[in-house]
Amino acid sequence: MAPLLKNTMPHFTHPQHPITIYDDANNTKYLCEGCMIPGSGKRYHCHDCNFNLHEHCGTCPPNLSSFMHPYHSLKLVEHNHLRQRFCNVCRDTIEGLSYRCELCEFDVHPLCTQLPETLRHALHKHPLRLLGSSEAGICAVCSGGCEASSWRYRCQLCKFDIHMGCVPIQCERKMTTYVPPSVFPQQQHAYGISSSPYWNPSPNYFPGPSNMQHYNYMPHPPLHLQHHHQGQAQTYYGGGIGQIMFELVKALVVGVMTNMIFGA
Repeated sequence: MAPLLKNTMPHFTHPQHPITIYDDANNTKYLCEGCMIPGSGKRYHCHDCNFNLHEHCGTCPPNLSSFMHPYHSLKLVEHNHLRQRFCNVCRDTIEGLSYRCELCEFDVHPLCTQLPETLRHALHKHPLRLLGSSEAGICAVCSGGCEASSWRYRCQLCKFDIHMGCVPIQCERKMTTYVPPSVFPQQQHAYGISSSPYWNPSPNYFPGPSNMQHYNYMPHPPLHLQHHHQGQAQTYYGGGIGQIMFELVKALVVGVMTNMIFGA
Protein backbone atom coordinates (compact mmCIF):
# COMPACT_ATOMS: atom_id res chain seq x y z
CA MET A 1 0.00 0.00 0.00
CA ALA A 2 1.36 3.44 -0.95
CA PRO A 3 2.20 5.79 1.93
CA LEU A 4 -0.28 8.59 2.60
CA LEU A 5 0.64 12.09 1.53
CA LYS A 6 1.31 14.78 4.13
CA ASN A 7 -1.91 16.11 5.73
CA THR A 8 -3.78 13.07 4.37
CA MET A 9 -5.37 10.41 6.58
CA PRO A 10 -8.01 7.67 6.63
CA HIS A 11 -11.22 8.30 8.54
CA PHE A 12 -13.93 5.87 9.64
CA THR A 13 -16.72 8.11 8.29
CA HIS A 14 -15.31 7.75 4.75
CA PRO A 15 -13.65 4.36 4.36
CA GLN A 16 -13.60 4.56 0.54
CA HIS A 17 -10.68 7.01 0.30
CA PRO A 18 -8.24 8.95 2.49
CA ILE A 19 -9.17 12.57 3.21
CA THR A 20 -6.83 15.54 2.86
CA ILE A 21 -6.74 18.85 4.68
CA TYR A 22 -7.98 21.52 2.29
CA ASP A 23 -7.34 25.18 3.09
CA ASP A 24 -10.08 26.87 1.08
CA ALA A 25 -9.07 30.50 0.49
CA ASN A 26 -12.55 31.23 -0.93
CA ASN A 27 -14.21 30.25 2.37
CA THR A 28 -16.69 28.06 0.44
CA LYS A 29 -19.66 26.73 2.40
CA TYR A 30 -20.02 22.95 2.75
CA LEU A 31 -21.86 20.32 4.77
CA CYS A 32 -19.74 18.35 7.22
CA GLU A 33 -20.66 14.71 6.59
CA GLY A 34 -19.47 13.72 10.04
CA CYS A 35 -21.71 15.81 12.31
CA MET A 36 -23.98 17.03 9.45
CA ILE A 37 -23.49 20.69 10.42
CA PRO A 38 -22.62 23.27 7.74
CA GLY A 39 -19.20 24.88 7.73
CA SER A 40 -17.00 27.04 5.56
CA GLY A 41 -13.34 27.35 4.65
CA LYS A 42 -10.66 24.95 5.86
CA ARG A 43 -11.71 21.31 6.14
CA TYR A 44 -10.85 17.69 5.43
CA HIS A 45 -11.88 16.83 1.90
CA CYS A 46 -12.07 13.89 -0.52
CA HIS A 47 -11.72 15.26 -4.04
CA ASP A 48 -13.00 12.03 -5.62
CA CYS A 49 -16.28 12.02 -3.69
CA ASN A 50 -16.67 15.68 -2.71
CA PHE A 51 -16.77 14.47 0.90
CA ASN A 52 -16.14 17.09 3.59
CA LEU A 53 -15.40 17.05 7.32
CA HIS A 54 -14.92 19.93 9.72
CA GLU A 55 -11.28 20.13 10.69
CA HIS A 56 -12.26 19.26 14.26
CA CYS A 57 -14.56 16.38 13.27
CA GLY A 58 -11.66 14.86 11.36
CA THR A 59 -9.42 14.80 14.43
CA CYS A 60 -11.75 14.65 17.45
CA PRO A 61 -10.81 11.86 19.89
CA PRO A 62 -13.00 8.76 20.48
CA ASN A 63 -13.34 9.69 24.16
CA LEU A 64 -13.49 13.13 25.70
CA SER A 65 -13.41 14.65 29.18
CA SER A 66 -15.22 17.99 29.15
CA PHE A 67 -16.23 20.71 31.61
CA MET A 68 -19.66 20.55 29.96
CA HIS A 69 -20.25 17.16 31.56
CA PRO A 70 -17.65 16.63 34.28
CA TYR A 71 -19.33 13.59 35.82
CA HIS A 72 -18.40 11.06 33.14
CA SER A 73 -16.27 10.68 30.03
CA LEU A 74 -18.06 11.28 26.73
CA LYS A 75 -17.88 8.78 23.87
CA LEU A 76 -17.87 9.68 20.18
CA VAL A 77 -20.83 7.93 18.54
CA GLU A 78 -22.63 7.92 15.21
CA HIS A 79 -26.35 8.69 15.33
CA ASN A 80 -28.43 5.65 14.32
CA HIS A 81 -31.64 7.68 13.69
CA LEU A 82 -33.72 5.19 15.68
CA ARG A 83 -34.55 7.95 18.11
CA GLN A 84 -34.35 11.71 17.74
CA ARG A 85 -31.72 13.30 19.94
CA PHE A 86 -30.78 16.90 20.66
CA CYS A 87 -27.54 18.61 21.60
CA ASN A 88 -27.72 19.58 25.27
CA VAL A 89 -25.74 22.76 24.58
CA CYS A 90 -27.22 24.33 21.43
CA ARG A 91 -30.50 22.31 21.42
CA ASP A 92 -30.28 21.61 17.70
CA THR A 93 -30.97 18.07 16.50
CA ILE A 94 -28.15 15.54 16.24
CA GLU A 95 -27.90 14.07 12.75
CA GLY A 96 -24.42 12.57 12.71
CA LEU A 97 -21.39 12.34 15.00
CA SER A 98 -21.84 13.42 18.60
CA TYR A 99 -20.37 12.93 22.03
CA ARG A 100 -22.64 11.02 24.38
CA CYS A 101 -22.88 9.93 27.99
CA GLU A 102 -25.22 6.93 28.04
CA LEU A 103 -25.62 7.04 31.82
CA CYS A 104 -26.89 10.61 31.85
CA GLU A 105 -28.40 10.83 28.35
CA PHE A 106 -26.13 13.80 27.71
CA ASP A 107 -25.41 14.60 24.04
CA VAL A 108 -23.31 17.32 22.47
CA HIS A 109 -22.11 18.09 18.96
CA PRO A 110 -18.32 17.79 18.52
CA LEU A 111 -18.40 21.40 17.35
CA CYS A 112 -20.11 22.60 20.53
CA THR A 113 -17.44 20.99 22.72
CA GLN A 114 -15.02 23.56 21.28
CA LEU A 115 -16.77 26.49 22.96
CA PRO A 116 -14.34 28.06 25.44
CA GLU A 117 -15.10 27.47 29.10
CA THR A 118 -14.27 31.05 30.16
CA LEU A 119 -13.85 34.41 28.46
CA ARG A 120 -13.73 38.09 29.28
CA HIS A 121 -16.27 40.70 28.17
CA ALA A 122 -16.13 44.50 28.12
CA LEU A 123 -19.44 44.74 29.97
CA HIS A 124 -18.26 42.96 33.09
CA LYS A 125 -15.18 43.04 35.31
CA HIS A 126 -15.17 39.31 36.15
CA PRO A 127 -14.46 36.39 33.77
CA LEU A 128 -17.59 34.74 32.39
CA ARG A 129 -18.01 30.98 32.41
CA LEU A 130 -20.11 28.87 30.05
CA LEU A 131 -22.82 27.28 32.19
CA GLY A 132 -25.89 25.16 31.53
CA SER A 133 -28.39 24.65 34.34
CA SER A 134 -28.70 27.85 36.32
CA GLU A 135 -31.36 30.35 37.30
CA ALA A 136 -33.22 32.35 34.68
CA GLY A 137 -31.71 35.70 33.81
CA ILE A 138 -31.43 38.56 31.35
CA CYS A 139 -28.81 38.90 28.64
CA ALA A 140 -26.84 42.09 29.33
CA VAL A 141 -26.33 42.69 25.60
CA CYS A 142 -29.75 42.18 23.96
CA SER A 143 -31.98 42.29 27.08
CA GLY A 144 -33.56 38.99 26.03
CA GLY A 145 -34.38 36.29 28.54
CA CYS A 146 -32.05 33.43 29.45
CA GLU A 147 -34.03 30.36 30.45
CA ALA A 148 -32.90 28.45 33.52
CA SER A 149 -31.94 25.44 31.38
CA SER A 150 -30.19 27.36 28.58
CA TRP A 151 -26.43 27.56 28.22
CA ARG A 152 -24.98 31.06 28.47
CA TYR A 153 -21.85 32.88 29.57
CA ARG A 154 -22.37 33.84 33.20
CA CYS A 155 -20.77 35.40 36.25
CA GLN A 156 -22.24 33.43 39.12
CA LEU A 157 -21.03 35.95 41.68
CA CYS A 158 -22.90 38.86 40.09
CA LYS A 159 -25.73 36.92 38.35
CA PHE A 160 -24.56 38.47 35.06
CA ASP A 161 -25.57 36.68 31.83
CA ILE A 162 -24.79 36.98 28.12
CA HIS A 163 -26.26 34.70 25.46
CA MET A 164 -23.61 32.68 23.64
CA GLY A 165 -24.59 34.32 20.35
CA CYS A 166 -24.46 37.82 21.83
CA VAL A 167 -20.86 37.58 23.05
CA PRO A 168 -19.23 38.74 19.76
CA ILE A 169 -21.45 41.83 19.40
CA GLN A 170 -19.51 45.07 19.77
CA CYS A 171 -20.86 47.41 22.44
CA GLU A 172 -20.25 51.14 22.57
CA ARG A 173 -20.86 51.53 26.28
CA LYS A 174 -18.62 49.73 28.78
CA MET A 175 -20.10 48.89 32.19
CA THR A 176 -18.28 48.04 35.40
CA THR A 177 -21.40 47.15 37.35
CA TYR A 178 -24.58 45.36 36.34
CA VAL A 179 -28.06 45.75 37.80
CA PRO A 180 -30.49 43.07 36.54
CA PRO A 181 -33.79 44.42 35.15
CA SER A 182 -36.70 44.04 37.55
CA VAL A 183 -39.03 42.64 34.90
CA PHE A 184 -38.09 39.85 32.52
CA PRO A 185 -39.18 40.44 28.90
CA GLN A 186 -41.76 38.01 27.59
CA GLN A 187 -40.14 35.04 25.85
CA GLN A 188 -41.47 33.48 22.68
CA HIS A 189 -41.86 29.75 22.31
CA ALA A 190 -42.36 27.35 19.42
CA TYR A 191 -43.48 23.75 19.93
CA GLY A 192 -42.92 24.11 23.68
CA ILE A 193 -39.22 25.00 23.26
CA SER A 194 -37.69 28.44 23.46
CA SER A 195 -37.39 29.75 19.91
CA SER A 196 -33.61 30.10 20.29
CA PRO A 197 -31.41 28.82 23.09
CA TYR A 198 -28.86 31.59 22.79
CA TRP A 199 -30.55 34.37 20.84
CA ASN A 200 -33.83 35.34 22.45
CA PRO A 201 -34.20 39.11 22.08
CA SER A 202 -36.85 41.00 24.00
CA PRO A 203 -39.97 42.04 22.04
CA ASN A 204 -38.64 45.60 21.81
CA TYR A 205 -35.18 44.68 20.58
CA PHE A 206 -35.45 45.39 16.86
CA PRO A 207 -37.42 48.65 16.74
CA GLY A 208 -36.11 49.91 20.06
CA PRO A 209 -34.05 53.08 19.59
CA SER A 210 -33.45 53.04 23.34
CA ASN A 211 -31.42 49.88 22.84
CA MET A 212 -29.51 51.37 19.93
CA GLN A 213 -28.33 54.35 21.96
CA HIS A 214 -26.51 52.04 24.40
CA TYR A 215 -25.07 49.41 22.10
CA ASN A 216 -23.63 49.40 18.62
CA TYR A 217 -25.98 46.76 17.19
CA MET A 218 -25.98 45.60 13.60
CA PRO A 219 -29.31 46.08 11.76
CA HIS A 220 -29.87 42.31 11.99
CA PRO A 221 -29.01 39.74 14.67
CA PRO A 222 -25.46 38.38 14.61
CA LEU A 223 -24.30 35.42 12.56
CA HIS A 224 -27.11 35.73 9.98
CA LEU A 225 -29.90 34.77 12.40
CA GLN A 226 -33.31 36.15 11.42
CA HIS A 227 -35.75 36.13 14.34
CA HIS A 228 -39.43 36.72 13.57
CA HIS A 229 -41.83 38.06 16.16
CA GLN A 230 -45.38 37.10 17.08
CA GLY A 231 -44.59 33.39 17.23
CA GLN A 232 -43.57 33.12 13.58
CA ALA A 233 -41.02 30.56 12.47
CA GLN A 234 -37.32 31.40 12.32
CA THR A 235 -35.27 31.15 9.17
CA TYR A 236 -31.51 30.68 9.18
CA TYR A 237 -28.90 31.44 6.58
CA GLY A 238 -27.03 28.35 5.45
CA GLY A 239 -28.17 25.51 7.68
CA GLY A 240 -30.07 26.46 10.82
CA ILE A 241 -28.57 26.65 14.26
CA GLY A 242 -25.64 24.53 13.13
CA GLN A 243 -24.30 27.19 10.76
CA ILE A 244 -24.62 29.78 13.51
CA MET A 245 -22.76 27.56 15.96
CA PHE A 246 -19.95 26.97 13.45
CA GLU A 247 -19.37 30.71 13.03
CA LEU A 248 -19.81 31.34 16.76
CA VAL A 249 -17.32 28.68 17.82
CA LYS A 250 -14.79 29.94 15.29
CA ALA A 251 -15.14 33.52 16.56
CA LEU A 252 -14.98 32.65 20.26
CA VAL A 253 -12.07 30.20 20.00
CA VAL A 254 -9.97 32.69 18.03
CA GLY A 255 -10.94 35.46 20.45
CA VAL A 256 -9.90 33.51 23.52
CA MET A 257 -6.65 32.39 21.90
CA THR A 258 -5.76 36.02 21.15
CA ASN A 259 -6.82 37.25 24.64
CA MET A 260 -9.64 39.29 23.15
CA ILE A 261 -12.01 41.16 25.44
CA PHE A 262 -15.34 40.60 23.69
CA GLY A 263 -17.70 43.51 23.19
CA ALA A 264 -14.87 46.05 23.21
